[in-house]
This record gives sequence, C-alpha cells and structure tokens, in this order.
Amino acid sequence: MRTLGVPRPSGEPEPQAMTPSKIAHSNRCPWDYADVCAFLICVVMAATVLRLAIVLHLLSSQSVGQPSMLLQAALCSYVLLALYATLKFRHGGPVWRALGWTLPAGKYILTASIGGIVLASAVTFFLRFRGIPAAFGVAWKVAVLAATIGPVLEESFFRGCLLPLVARAMGAPAAVVLTAILFAMFHQPPTIIHCVCFFLSGVVYGWMRVDSGSTTAAALMHAAYNLTLFMWQRL
Repeated sequence: MRTLGVPRPSGEPEPQAMTPSKIAHSNRCPWDYADVCAFLICVVMAATVLRLAIVLHLLSSQSVGQPSMLLQAALCSYVLLALYATLKFRHGGPVWRALGWTLPAGKYILTASIGGIVLASAVTFFLRFRGIPAAFGVAWKVAVLAATIGPVLEESFFRGCLLPLVARAMGAPAAVVLTAILFAMFHQPPTIIHCVCFFLSGVVYGWMRVDSGSTTAAALMHAAYNLTLFMWQRL
C-alpha cells in the first residue's frame, strides 16, 4: 500500500515511486483533526435542527425515523456541502481533488465495478447460507440513493478525508483498518455478522482508495456493491 497524505519538509523532492504504488502530490490532505471536529459539529447541528422540528411539530417523529427520499437526499447533500465548506473555508484550494476525486486508471474502474458486484454477491450468499436476513429493507428509492449520493458522501468522508489523515500518523494499512471499523459502526449493524460484512467491505474500499490513489474508484466500487446488494435482495 502507498503512503497517503504524508507532508514532507519544504524543499524535499517528491519521491518518484512508493512501494507498491504511487499517489499524486495533489492528493495530500492539508486538513487535521480540528477540521474533522468542525465538520462533525455541522452534522450534529443538522440533527439538532431535526429534533427541534419534531418538537415544534414541523416534522413528525415517523417522518424523521423513516425519512422520505427527498429528505434523505437533502440531508446527504447538506452533509456533503458541510464537508466541502469546512475544508474550503479553512484551507482553500481544490477541495474535491484533495479528497481524491480524480479519474482513476482504467484498470481500477474495471476492478472497482466487478469487485463491487462480486463482493456484494459473496456477502448475500453468505448471509443466506447462515439464514441471516439483510440488514436493511429493499426499496427502489433507497437503492437510487445507495448507488449515487450515498457512496459519494461516505467515501468523501471515510476514504477521502479521514483515511489520508489517519495514514499521515499511522500508515496506510492501519488507516484502512481503522476507517473500516468506523465505517461499520456508522451503519449501526444489527448483528455481529452484519458488522463484519460492513467492516470487510470498508477494508476493500480503503484498499481501492490507497492502491488507485482515487476516491472515485472506491466510490464506484461502493456504488456497485450497494446496487448489487439491493438487486440480490429482490430475488
């Protein structure tokens, strides 16, 4: 795995290669944990606004507990914008590129697409073999979000923002594992088996991010995984 987001002293030349692969200079992260905290405060503020809306009877507890597609899309868009605004305001520069939203090599596009399908199929067969129901229900509206803005948001934070930051201090392998653990916890899996599935998928997304140097590749795999998972649940 390559080293992600590690700053170098001024004047020190950029290495030509990093075993086993390289990462672009522009993909270094300029942010720190204070920026992550600032972003999370924005997320907490959104949750507080929702609770206040329930208290004021502007929204029902059911509509928040089971949000419509429009509300989910609005919340995801807000969180993504909050991440962008936090990094842009505090550091400036090309935020999306810094988060790793670059076009990966063709082999990674193919690997991410096929890999997401294979991984989701393996998880589905394993859960069915164990007689364990899927963690979430199946609805085409949910599938649309899960294959579009969901992966963009989650990969922007976990693999685009957090993984390079952790890798700067602990190295890429530890960062992949740690962000995968947080990724699994974020999804609040109902059972240990589901937690392991989320963790393993997070590890694979992290590996794709590190090996390709692109968050786009990780998001593509994530989207293929989610879409395939929903299609299998339909069968």
